[in-house]
Amino acid sequence: MTSRISFLREQTLTGANKCKRTPLSSDFCTADVPVSLPERKALGLSKLFEEMPVFIGEQELIVGTRTLFFPQDGNEDGHDRFAYHLNSGIPYVTAEEIAQFGADQSFVNKTHYTPDFSILLENGICGILDRVNARSADETLTDAQRAFLSSVKIAYEGLQTLILRYAKEAQTLAAQAKGEEQARLLKIASVCTQISKNPPNNFYEAVQLLWFGHLGTIIESFEFINYGRLDVILYPYLGDMPHDEARELLSCLLLKMYDQVDITETYLNKYAAQLVVTLGGVDSEGNSAVNDVTMLFLEAIDAVRLPEPEFNLRINSVNPPEFLDKAAALTVSGCNFISYYNDDRFIEQLSKAIPLPLARQYGFDLCQDINIPGKSDFYTSGELSLSFLLMDFLKRRHLFDTFASLMEAFKEEVSDTLASMNASFQKAQRHLFLYRDGQYQAYFDEIKQGAPIDWYGRSPMCPLPYLSALYHGTIDAAVDMVYESYPIKEKGLMIGTATEAINSLAAIKKVVYDEKQYSLSDVVQACVDNYQTPEQSVMRHVLWNAPKWGNDDDFVDAIAKDLLGFCLTQATAYETASGGKQLGGIHQPHPVPTGAALMATPEGRYAGAPVAVTLTPESGTMQNGPTAALLSASKLCSFDVQWNFCVMVNYYSSVFEGTGGKEVFKTLLRTYFEQGGMQHQPNVLNVEDLKAAQREPEKYKDLIVRLWGVSAHFVDLPKELQDEMIARVA
Repeated sequence: MTSRISFLREQTLTGANKCKRTPLSSDFCTADVPVSLPERKALGLSKLFEEMPVFIGEQELIVGTRTLFFPQDGNEDGHDRFAYHLNSGIPYVTAEEIAQFGADQSFVNKTHYTPDFSILLENGICGILDRVNARSADETLTDAQRAFLSSVKIAYEGLQTLILRYAKEAQTLAAQAKGEEQARLLKIASVCTQISKNPPNNFYEAVQLLWFGHLGTIIESFEFINYGRLDVILYPYLGDMPHDEARELLSCLLLKMYDQVDITETYLNKYAAQLVVTLGGVDSEGNSAVNDVTMLFLEAIDAVRLPEPEFNLRINSVNPPEFLDKAAALTVSGCNFISYYNDDRFIEQLSKAIPLPLARQYGFDLCQDINIPGKSDFYTSGELSLSFLLMDFLKRRHLFDTFASLMEAFKEEVSDTLASMNASFQKAQRHLFLYRDGQYQAYFDEIKQGAPIDWYGRSPMCPLPYLSALYHGTIDAAVDMVYESYPIKEKGLMIGTATEAINSLAAIKKVVYDEKQYSLSDVVQACVDNYQTPEQSVMRHVLWNAPKWGNDDDFVDAIAKDLLGFCLTQATAYETASGGKQLGGIHQPHPVPTGAALMATPEGRYAGAPVAVTLTPESGTMQNGPTAALLSASKLCSFDVQWNFCVMVNYYSSVFEGTGGKEVFKTLLRTYFEQGGMQHQPNVLNVEDLKAAQREPEKYKDLIVRLWGVSAHFVDLPKELQDEMIARVA
């Protein structure tokens, strides 16, 4: 780590930019401006760009940060808090519109997007504005289309203003500086002036424009706007820049990505902006996409070592061996923010739904959600929570002569639920498209008849003009991305709480039908009672000791293959109202709050206990080690997993101690992928370190843990999440 990066890392962790943070003025409002709603939204964004204080920190090379915040009543911890959306500080909708829409829907923004920042880098801001102006010359455009194009123009002219304000600030500071400090500031001024209009000419300019581009997305939407394939995007600009200089710039970029971590916002005790970078894989023609920038990113990760952004690595059979070699070294050293994907397998599965060249371009959204950056929005058409559905089903129906008849009936329940979910999503899409197509009266008539006000995180009241320009097809169509104006129409359908459902069914088969120790009615009643009576406590012990998922046990793995294979096959049989296919995925984030809402379950889990992350073994049930857990997961990969698929395994750090630890991990991962395994999120931990960190957090400030699709410093987490993590490893 260079002295610059060491200094900036400490500045980032302590929130050095606090000196420029200021609360939003109460007069920040564009609702009374006599223009369209999308233009008023863009004017609010532009107002932020024009008025938020600029901050250039000591030794910074990459500049730009959010400085306007919203103080919270009763906040005594000394933290600043950002509003969740632009509307929280700058109202842009009128009272009449709120009455017409039936609610204030300016907050309806699901985020979870992955734009294509190469659009900005290849065209520059002026190039985007030129495209908007050229499209606006079409005399056949509707008023709504003109309003959209105008909103994009307002947003990107605002971004220009912000960048030029940084150029001016750097020039001002340079006039008061000397020597190397003056040269640094003049370079920042020169870079910002250039990229305020034009595409980047070199790597420095590309990295800085990329950061300003992303800064705009999180000012507009606040969170979960991911980066995509940054090694592919940035490599054309590397040129002959010395690698030590490029590495330092990427390290500065990673620190910017972790900027404002001192802001408290969610139950993770940190601001809600965990983001993902995708590296590796192949290009559209199937050639290795690993390049010098890929390896420089891995070196920058090693230098910075912060839990965000997460890095999702596409491991393809044509990638050079040094890619996995370097990544494995980072993993076994405790960088628990790196995930691995069987790129050959994911491309094979995804190409069943979309053309192969597009499938090869996939990157990641938060929580391991696959997307084609700037061309799709797979997140999400619905979530089927298997354990919740199973318990609701068993409380209504628990008289089955055989386990096979129970499974058949439950599959019918799954099928009916998936059909209903897809119908609801199609209805919501069609309703939203009424507004897109100018059928406003029909749109509002449906609201009066009880149509939902949250269209799966989309509403005409919350357009996204800035983000839209980073998606292909939106300017050509002159339609906001909220209305799915990007080219790929597929959506993802999430199968959740799978581990608990699999274990519950395995316990029922073993204890009720094979061994006949208890009736199904008795088991269900014990779950309703949360195993309160002495007899039920004994039953819970018996159920808990039944076979469990993640031990390479065909008894339970066969149930998993049967049930999840059925779910995925059913899910991918549906289409959306826009003509896309449904993509099946298995994913379960947020183990603590999800578990808190789930009643006791037949595998012996108490009500309220945390659930497992996706296909991770339940805490305390992995009896045969991590290899067995991965082998169980590999048995599922013959099915149509085209979206999410997470297997998180916690390893004792002692497994990888010594010089051969990296090779042990590589062998384990390769074996898993050769068996057909698709994805792996490793956590390399020492349970005694976790316990010690609870007692003396100041000694373990850099201890990083993987929670689900997000990572964090262990000592920053609330105790209930710390305890859940310890339970996974203990």
